[in-house]
Amino acid sequence: MKITLPLFYVVLCFGFIEYIHAKCDYTELIIETETGEWAEEMAWNLYNETNTLMGSFQGIDGSDYNEYSNSFCLEPGCYFIEALDSWGDGWNDGEITLSFGNTTSTFSLTGNLFIGYEEFELGQNTGTCEITIYGCTDINASNYNEFATIDNGSCVISLEFYVSGEKNPREYIFYKPESASSKAPLVFVSHGYTGSANGIMNYSGFIELAEEQGFAVCFPQGQYDGNTAYWNVGYNFTPNNAADDVKFFVELAAHLQETYDLSPEKTFSSGMSNGAEVSYLLACEASETFAAIAGVAGTMFNGIINNCSATQNVSIMEIHGTQDNVTYYNGDSNDTFWGPYPGQEEVIDFWVQNNDCQMVQSGYLPNNVQNDGSEVFVEKYSSSSTNTHVWFYKVEGGGHDWPGSDGNMDIDSADEIWKFFQFCIDESNLDISEKNINTSEIKFSIDLLGREVNCEATGFTIDIFENGTAKKNIRLNK
Repeated sequence: MKITLPLFYVVLCFGFIEYIHAKCDYTELIIETETGEWAEEMAWNLYNETNTLMGSFQGIDGSDYNEYSNSFCLEPGCYFIEALDSWGDGWNDGEITLSFGNTTSTFSLTGNLFIGYEEFELGQNTGTCEITIYGCTDINASNYNEFATIDNGSCVISLEFYVSGEKNPREYIFYKPESASSKAPLVFVSHGYTGSANGIMNYSGFIELAEEQGFAVCFPQGQYDGNTAYWNVGYNFTPNNAADDVKFFVELAAHLQETYDLSPEKTFSSGMSNGAEVSYLLACEASETFAAIAGVAGTMFNGIINNCSATQNVSIMEIHGTQDNVTYYNGDSNDTFWGPYPGQEEVIDFWVQNNDCQMVQSGYLPNNVQNDGSEVFVEKYSSSSTNTHVWFYKVEGGGHDWPGSDGNMDIDSADEIWKFFQFCIDESNLDISEKNINTSEIKFSIDLLGREVNCEATGFTIDIFENGTAKKNIRLNK
């Protein structure tokens, strides 16, 4: 199956339509992308020699072993492809083929890599291309980029911390941007089962978000059982595990708050899967340390939800796919491996009741990426008596993913989590909670010429809602 993708985002769709019908006066570059296994982990960016982004590709969940084609009209010069894999194990049989003039070359990201590069010349054969790649050049850093030619100050070093009463140190990655002010917020981001601090740092987008928004971020490393890292949330297969991860988080949070002048009142926890589960555990057992938690593809096991005894009010957020094949959306009361756990709606109901919340808003977010097989329905609850909030992002058709990195591409998990934490900090940020939620029904859809079309029509369309608002879309043929 071959799919032709647009070169630019929807906001540039008019320019795109004019471009694809225009004659190329320079050199036409065609990039054929063939996804392999785990297509949603595969991505690439095309840059010119001044590091200007010329185009990009992001694989989507459920599109394994498909072919895509992008065409660019480019001036003579030096260019390079930045190849990315969100999991860090290469493209798993995926590859791209570059064709221009009489030249064809194939490139793939192989091995245990998050990133790789391929440079080439168009319209000239000087052999003198010197591409500048910005990144971390410190070999000891967690985000070391062996291809970087100029250090951009982004290096992140793995650190050690001794929990009181424990002989061996625990590891974590910490980053506080220069833009962070005194008493800035502190956000913990925890990896899933078999994951790593370095892995979730690379795919979550929280480093870039912390730099942009001025908060500190900590990526703790779970303990190991053999070669498998995880958090102790009472899995059935770890009945004798006495590791106190709650103590680790609480003491590390206090250490970071004191050492780096961070706010004890604005300390939050988030995570993916097992990292979300330990965040729920912290909400129950360390509510005096964490003001709010946000989970992605996680749950509360029966042992935790039945014994939850938060001493302070904690706000809760969850992003969860209805087709999650690891942490089932409807739960599993008979699970003998991980342990029994309720469905996601029951988990949300538990916190809504616990926090004395009422629903204040619900609706679908814009389904901007039509071919990712999913869309997001949001429910938001608040309480004036407990001053807490519960946000639930139901990813209809979504899997066991971190939306924005893989799976659903309508939202960016890190962005949505930070919006939630911001709202918990200051409720006057009402626009943050209401942004982009459309609770109205589609009245009709039109094309570029104003003609009414079926709401599922492909190409560029505009949806007109009952409340008079409109939404631009670009839908692709599969």
